[in-house]
Amino acid sequence: MGKLVKELILTANISELTEVEKLNKETAIANAHAANPTVVPGLTPTPSSVLTLINTQNGYYTQRETLREQLKQVTKLIHTGDENLNNIFVNQWRSQTQTAIGSDESKAKLLGWGIKNIDSGHTPTDATVSKEIVLASLPVIIKIDLNSHLLHILHIRNNITGKRKLPAGILRIEIYGQIGGTLPTDYSLMGRSLGQASRGKFTTTQYPLADVGKVVYYIAVYISKKTKQPIAQSPVASAIIN
Repeated sequence: MGKLVKELILTANISELTEVEKLNKETAIANAHAANPTVVPGLTPTPSSVLTLINTQNGYYTQRETLREQLKQVTKLIHTGDENLNNIFVNQWRSQTQTAIGSDESKAKLLGWGIKNIDSGHTPTDATVSKEIVLASLPVIIKIDLNSHLLHILHIRNNITGKRKLPAGILRIEIYGQIGGTLPTDYSLMGRSLGQASRGKFTTTQYPLADVGKVVYYIAVYISKKTKQPIAQSPVASAIIN
């Protein structure tokens, strides 16, 4: 009876590793092949070229972390700027203008202000919502979680209350997204809605692996209960797909 020969099948053992662990494992294998060229002569591609690719990949990881930090800083500046502008219009200019024009509706319209309980003529308005709320209340994407591979989790709050609860007269929050390209200034330039937020939170569908490293721009939009139309949009927020 012949002797049973056990078949040897190699495995890379890299599929369940983290990015850092995977890169370390690949580096170890490549270095081992480079140190022992006679074991597998003529290996293609060469260990040296693979080590170069590994160094490049490591550079991409470093670059991604740098971009993440930059995005955090820019998003923070955007939110701060939005709060500053909101404070100027709602808390400073409004009271100064109110004092200056008194009850002169024509001057209010001339300067572009809304008038409580009167349609300004340029903003679709739910009759149960005052013009003050329509002009001043916005959704804000306060944070985007990047911890899940190929997914983003958006957290949305009201810019005035800081709460996830929808203001009176608002039906829902729609989320719009755009991968790469020019920074969008309006949700209408971003195509179809990605879906609606639930209790101040929205999780994207999984992005393709080929989109890793790309920037995604997001805008959250309030939808009016009465008109079922967009009534206010958030400042643009962004995050990198990882």
